[in-house]
Amino acid sequence: MTNGQIIALAIGLIALVGAIGIFSLAFRRERTKSTVGTFDREAKVASRRRSKEVGAASPDAGTVTTLVEEDDAATTAEAPVETEVITVTRNQFDESRRRFLNRAIGASFGLYLAAFLGTTLAFLWPKLQGGFGSVIDAGDVDEIRRLTATPEGRIQPLYIAEAQSYVMPFEESEAAGTSFDGIPVIAGGFTALWQKCVHLGCRVPWCASSQGFECPCHGSKYNAHGEYFAGPAPRNLDRFQVAVENGRLLINTGIVEQTPKADKPTIVYPQGPSC
Repeated sequence: MTNGQIIALAIGLIALVGAIGIFSLAFRRERTKSTVGTFDREAKVASRRRSKEVGAASPDAGTVTTLVEEDDAATTAEAPVETEVITVTRNQFDESRRRFLNRAIGASFGLYLAAFLGTTLAFLWPKLQGGFGSVIDAGDVDEIRRLTATPEGRIQPLYIAEAQSYVMPFEESEAAGTSFDGIPVIAGGFTALWQKCVHLGCRVPWCASSQGFECPCHGSKYNAHGEYFAGPAPRNLDRFQVAVENGRLLINTGIVEQTPKADKPTIVYPQGPSC
């Protein structure tokens, strides 16, 4: 798992824990707090008078009766205060504005969290076919051999954008006794170097004049086989496992191989001035 995947997973877990905390606080507050209303003395007197007028019948067990005074401007000093009785069900009474807002906020946050977790899982989930992280078909081996050799006998890398790698000529006989011996990073006379510098991850361009890779960020240098030559890089360029099937070079970008600095390089570098 790469550092980016670890960071994304950590962010997802933190967001999930935060969501659980927010929901628990919201529901605890909703259970322990309720709005308590009181009537003033005049409202109580009016309520009792109204009850006598409408009879001794009490409201249904499932309802709550609320008294609302009419506008003071509509009353006169001579006329008694008229009140309007509004009957609502207990479910309607309990559906307060605070509960509605809590549910709206919870639903919005839940949708955001679901979208975030979905994106995180899509990023972390391995791609089974196509794209970086899977097996990439780099092309016909004979055609790659033609493209990576110049008439002057120098090397020209074949860059495979989908695999984020440089395909370089590298015979298996040259790897005998080196750190590449015994690992499947050479096939059909080629190796696939990851484009990232192992120092801080900058993309390393090819320098045709020196016949090597030179990092423009901090000056690390590697020969044509991706072996360390100079600079702050801690090891050789990373590379992917490769194989040849039906005459085609396959690059497995899901498996990265790391190798230490070589005591004795397998190819001469530099072969000319640096870029």
